[in-house]
Order: sequence, then structure tokens, then C-alpha cells
Amino acid sequence: MTPVRRRIQVGLPRMLAWLLLAFLFAPMLVVIPVSLTDRDYLSLPQHGLSLAHYLPLLDWSAGWLPSILTSFTTALAASFAATTVAAAYAIGAWVYVGRWPSFLRVVLLSPLIVPPIIYAVGIVRLWSRLGLLDSWIGVVIVHVMLAIPLAVLAIGASLSNLDPRIVQAARSLGARPPTIFARVILPNLASGIGAGAVLAFITSWDEITVTLFITSRRLVTLPRRIWTSIADSVDPTLAAIASVMLLATLLGLLVRVLFFERGRPARSTRKSLL
Repeated sequence: MTPVRRRIQVGLPRMLAWLLLAFLFAPMLVVIPVSLTDRDYLSLPQHGLSLAHYLPLLDWSAGWLPSILTSFTTALAASFAATTVAAAYAIGAWVYVGRWPSFLRVVLLSPLIVPPIIYAVGIVRLWSRLGLLDSWIGVVIVHVMLAIPLAVLAIGASLSNLDPRIVQAARSLGARPPTIFARVILPNLASGIGAGAVLAFITSWDEITVTLFITSRRLVTLPRRIWTSIADSVDPTLAAIASVMLLATLLGLLVRVLFFERGRPARSTRKSLL
């Protein structure tokens, strides 16, 4: 194989990968200069940069900060509850394999199958009878039900890599079930539980369809606030909140790469030496 042909075979896939990433991320990066516009509508800056559209995000009376806090507390509670239920279900199905009817798995994954609009209509009728419409606990319960399937899939993926003989060895050495759960199963599921919690948090944070049906005025999450602002007026503050969320996501990825990925090669090298 000639050097030129080798370079083409290596460089072409890389170039296509970078073009695909640019195609996916370039539209999102446009919101950053739009958020710094000096106009009162969505547009690129014309006479200079301005931070005026970021100020409403810090003003409680503007409504954006309460919506952010509402979405954060709702997503945090839904993530904790969904991860707890998903971990209990996944571990129970793993320990008592063969005793769980297959239809339970279909029921568990049904929120991923049923269209959100159909799911929302059913929830509205049920929540109206239970008095949970436009309530924080009602929104949290819905978000938990929507997030459980994703959390179960993440935790189940970690369980698939766990050797059942480890639990059997712990039992043969006299370990009691609580000890096995705390010292054998949970440490091996840390990555899966963490991934499930993140997926549950993101699901709750971004959910809009069902929330529009079961909330009105008392409870306004950030997606609902964005939806209302788009329907009423095209405010550049929308670009500001989008820029903040984008930068927060990039910062989280940067922290993970710098602090969590750095130690992996050393650990793998040490294991190979042993």
C-alpha cells in the first residue's frame, strides 16, 4: 500500500467524522453570539456585544430563576426516586432470574413505547381525580415514571457484566444479604447507577409534553417557561438561557475528562503489571 493511499484511508474517515460533528454542533453554537445581541429580538450583534439579555436570568421577578430552580429540584427528586426504584428492580430481577414474568419488562419499558401525547392524556384524567394537577409532587411522579426505563437499562447493562459467582462466593464465606448488597453488588454497579441517575435527571430536566398537560400557573418548569416565551414573543433571553445550558454541559464534560478519565490509564497499567 502506497503512503498516499494509506493517508487517504486514515484521513478520510477522520475528516468525515469532524464534518459530522460540525454539522451537529455548529447550529447550537450560533445561540452564543445571538445571546450577546444588542437588539430586542433574535439576531446577530450589529453594533456591539451586550449582556443585557442575561440579566433577566438573575432577576427573580422575571420568572426565569424560579423556573430554573423548579426544574432543578424536580429533576433532582425524580432522578433520586427513579434511580432507587430502577436499581431495586434491576437487582431483584438479576438475583431472582427466571422468577420475573416477561410481561413486567414490557410494562416497565412502556413509557418508551407509548407516544408522550397519548401518555399525557391518560395522566391528565388520572391526576384530575387524584387532585395532583399543577402540583410539584404530581410532576415528580410523572417524571419518575418516564425516567425509570432509562435508568433500568443503564443499571441492567452494568449487571450484565457482574459475575454471579462473586455473590455465591460471598455467601459461601458467610456474608449476610445486607453485607453482600452493600459490599459486593453496589460497588460493582456504581457506574451503572451513576449513568442511570444522569439519564433520569436529563429526562426530567427536558420533559415538556406531559408537563404542558398537567401544569398551568402554579408550577412552571424551565421547558414550560421556554415554550411559553416562544409562543408569546421571541425574546433573546431564550438564546441566553440556551447558552448557559450549553456552557454548563461543556463544562461538565470538561470536568469529567480532566478529573475522571485521567486516572484510568494508570489503573489499567497497574492491573496489567499485576
